[in-house]
Amino acid sequence: MIRSGWISRVGLCGVLLASALPVAWGAALRFEGLLLVDDSREEQLYSDATRAINEGRWSDAEPLLDQVMGLKGRKADAAVYWKAYVLNKEDRSAAAMEECAHLRQNYPQSNWLKDCSALEIEIRGRSGSPVAPQAEQDEELKLLALNSLMQGGDARALPVLQQILEGQRSEKLKERALFVLAQDQSKQAKDLLGQIVRGEKDPTLQIKSIRLLAAAQGNASADTLAAIYGKTSDVAVKKAVLDAYLVMDDPEKLAAAAQHESDPQLAHHAVNELGAMGAVSRLTDIYKSTSSKEVKAAILNAYVAAGGKGAEALGVIASSEQDPELRRKAIRNMGPAGGSSVSSTLMAIYAKNSDEETKKAVADALFVANDAHDLVALARSEKDMAAKKNLVNKLAIMRDKEATDYMMELLK
Repeated sequence: MIRSGWISRVGLCGVLLASALPVAWGAALRFEGLLLVDDSREEQLYSDATRAINEGRWSDAEPLLDQVMGLKGRKADAAVYWKAYVLNKEDRSAAAMEECAHLRQNYPQSNWLKDCSALEIEIRGRSGSPVAPQAEQDEELKLLALNSLMQGGDARALPVLQQILEGQRSEKLKERALFVLAQDQSKQAKDLLGQIVRGEKDPTLQIKSIRLLAAAQGNASADTLAAIYGKTSDVAVKKAVLDAYLVMDDPEKLAAAAQHESDPQLAHHAVNELGAMGAVSRLTDIYKSTSSKEVKAAILNAYVAAGGKGAEALGVIASSEQDPELRRKAIRNMGPAGGSSVSSTLMAIYAKNSDEETKKAVADALFVANDAHDLVALARSEKDMAAKKNLVNKLAIMRDKEATDYMMELLK
């Protein structure tokens, strides 16, 4: 029997040893039973192992993980999981399963148990003996088991998914089940998804299913979505369809909605989606054909999201629009849309216009574009004191050397 006094002295020696080590040497030393474990060494080995895993160097990672496991420190359970992961990558499924069993037996409270269970579900599904979803209590693992069944074409999966989607389950679980369903290309799965998309099942899932349908089936879902858009009066559902058109990269249907939608909110939403898509030519066609000032204003905002080409379109409108309010909005939006690339156009507009509001719009655009150089040039040449003051006020809050130098020039 080892006397407690001896243990105390060993403990004291350990403390003294740790305190005597140079600070740069790393972490403090600690005891695991009577084994002195170096935290810094464990951390380094674990870091090297995970780096090897990230780079796909499985044969390098395995011995590093074995060393971490041998230290029996804080990273030991994580090392067991990652070894199982590596073994699976090396097509050593049986050995991977053994490591998961080792983790479950020796580290029953580990945070990595769920990861190992997920790995086991993947391995068993690939080997032709998938896990029964009903056997899993954890919702995430249940869905992994379902996904494994569906990928293997197992007919047992769809009824279980349907029970989840139609039952009294959490919204989070239903949304994840819906995602699993959307990955299945079987006729039965597509039919079930179609019913949910049309609102024939749980209406709270309709909007989520519309977006998943567009992502999973792309343009093949266009007719289904167009039919839903035409039949529903629910603004949220219509917006979801417009969002789906963006995912599908379908500017034609978005343009049609923007031109023919009687609800201004939805028309504006369609216009915004066209801007996000960069569909400048479609936006320009709508701008020319519509008489709605509100829609035109929405298009001027949408050009900003379209970037460089949007800035070019804004420049054309800024030079040709007869409505002064829309013209000034186009000028202001040139700054965020084009940045410094539109400075010469803005300077030309400033030179050609004498009205105060247009000059203010140009100054706003140059300010947003962070173009202190041209703002200084305008301030130096401007004779109208109100316009000059507006330019100086903008330069005063810009963090730019040229602007600061001009402020010093004014003070002198």
